[in-house]
Amino acid sequence: METWKVVIDEAAFQYFVSCRASNRRKVLACFEQLRADPQRRADYLSKDSIGRTLSVWAARPFLITFWLDSFVSEIRIVDLQRVRV
Repeated sequence: METWKVVIDEAAFQYFVSCRASNRRKVLACFEQLRADPQRRADYLSKDSIGRTLSVWAARPFLITFWLDSFVSEIRIVDLQRVRV
C-alpha cells in the first residue's frame, strides 16, 4: 500500500510559513493525522471553481480544506485557515 503524500497549494503554504512555530507544529500534526486516515469523514463539504468536491476538516483551531487525488495518492491541501473565536 502506497503512503499518501500531502501537497500544499501555494497560498496555503504562504499562510503556513507565516504562522508561529507552535502553530506550524500543530498543522504538521494535523497533516500526519490526515495522512494516516485520508478517507476521514469531512466536517463539511465545499466546491471549488471547477465543481470539484472539497472536504473541510475542522482541526481546531484550524480549518483544513483538501481533496484527494487517489490516482497518485496525494492529499491536496487547497486552503488553511485559523479559526478565531
